[in-house]
Amino acid sequence: MSKIKKLTIIMVSALLVAAVIFACYFYQRRQHWPVRFHAELDDFFGKGNWEWLSKETKESSMYTVHYYSVDAASDRNVPGTYHNWDIGFTNRNGDSEVWTMTDHAMKINQSKKGFFRSGRLSAKQALVRELMNISFEVAEDEIMQEILCKVLPEKEAACLDVNISYRNGNPTPKMYQTLFQQPWFSVNQVTAENYLSTDLWDFYLRIQAFDYRLEKLTGVERQHVMERLGEMENVLRDTFGEHADYEIYLDDTHKAEYNAEE
Repeated sequence: MSKIKKLTIIMVSALLVAAVIFACYFYQRRQHWPVRFHAELDDFFGKGNWEWLSKETKESSMYTVHYYSVDAASDRNVPGTYHNWDIGFTNRNGDSEVWTMTDHAMKINQSKKGFFRSGRLSAKQALVRELMNISFEVAEDEIMQEILCKVLPEKEAACLDVNISYRNGNPTPKMYQTLFQQPWFSVNQVTAENYLSTDLWDFYLRIQAFDYRLEKLTGVERQHVMERLGEMENVLRDTFGEHADYEIYLDDTHKAEYNAEE
């Protein structure tokens, strides 16, 4: 065999090995969101303000994957899998927190909606959905600390659950794209007012008291929670003005809803 042929074989083999390594790297990169979306996580958490702590792969009970075989009798459905990633970061108060992101919702969504079907989430849109849920909890904590804990003693306020919710069904995939472009969409800048004032979707506040929590209070404390309904409303309206939009449910008798724009 001539030297040229040997050299050609060596070069082709090296290129094939490099191609396989690159393909494996590219596949792994696309599988792991903290690697694939490192820049997006920098934008949301702050560059140098977060780290990928751990990853786990779990079996889903919400969707299946169909495996085909040459022998049709061997075709079968098996549980799908999804990934969870723990992300550590420092919040606006300087405290360390750990949040979990998952691609489970994306896997379920894509199992129901094929390519080119309306409502199918891309990986980045699904990532923004996860980040939105994290930002919800940041904004909800703001409502609890800055409003409810000023109206009620801490023990009584702990009976309430605060959620940023939305009407008109789930947001569209396009909404997630636009949300990510908002200058306030980052973990240490987002506020409840950002969501109440945006026209991206119909966001509102839902505040609810749970019976099992109320039962831990004395009768006097429970009555005090009910009597502060009006004051809760006043503070919410004063705080959010023309953007105030809320539903409050303490019990069947003590409940309220308001939308300043209606």
